[in-house]
Amino acid sequence: MFNQSKYSQIYHSIIANAKDRILTSYTERHHIIPRSLGGDDEPDNLVDLTAREHFICHWLLTKMVDSTHDKWKMMNALGYMMWAENQNQERYRVNARLYERLKTKHSEMKSWAVSGERNGMYGKHHTEVAREKIRQANLGNQINEQQRNKIRQNKLGKKRKPFTDEHLANLKKSNSGENNGMFGRKHSEETKAKIGAVAKGRKLDPSIIAARSEKIKGQKRSLETLAKMRQAWERRRQKAQELGVNPNTWR
Repeated sequence: MFNQSKYSQIYHSIIANAKDRILTSYTERHHIIPRSLGGDDEPDNLVDLTAREHFICHWLLTKMVDSTHDKWKMMNALGYMMWAENQNQERYRVNARLYERLKTKHSEMKSWAVSGERNGMYGKHHTEVAREKIRQANLGNQINEQQRNKIRQNKLGKKRKPFTDEHLANLKKSNSGENNGMFGRKHSEETKAKIGAVAKGRKLDPSIIAARSEKIKGQKRSLETLAKMRQAWERRRQKAQELGVNPNTWR
């Protein structure tokens, strides 16, 4: 079950030492073979450790197993010791460097645990009934103006790093053809009306308009962009002509 590494040797040394003593100070009950690995609650699988020893043993356990699945279990147990509330045990404080390493490893293992066939929804799809329940549960969940202002203020002055060409290509691929959620579908007239009603009268904040204007000041559009704009205008003009409306004011 456990590998033959130095971590296993240290672990068994701590356990052996703890079994041959009696502590009168604060202690915590520890499963020598964790229950998630098949251990039981029998007396010979239990030992009393100090809080520091208990934390160290659970950290060692993450190094003593080789399979990814068992590592995930041990990282979870260590995470609960650090972050989950427990009235019967003290929580453990670690330095910033160790905390970062543990959080990074825990994040990697958590990502592994819910990917591919390990994900509960792998190969499955929500039924129409389930989708409707989700939709109904989310109806009316809109961000209020106070929340919008908070998000806006938090983003002011911050610039993200420009996307790499590879990232842009992946984004394009993930939203094109059959990967696009609207592939082969069209908005109903009711949906179009809702979209139009939401967009009507919407105005950008003057500071946003000024920031965008400043960003593109002095820039020249490429010939490719100009060609696309001409094509888009021609399509708009033709559609407006069919409807008998002015293309300059038609929305």
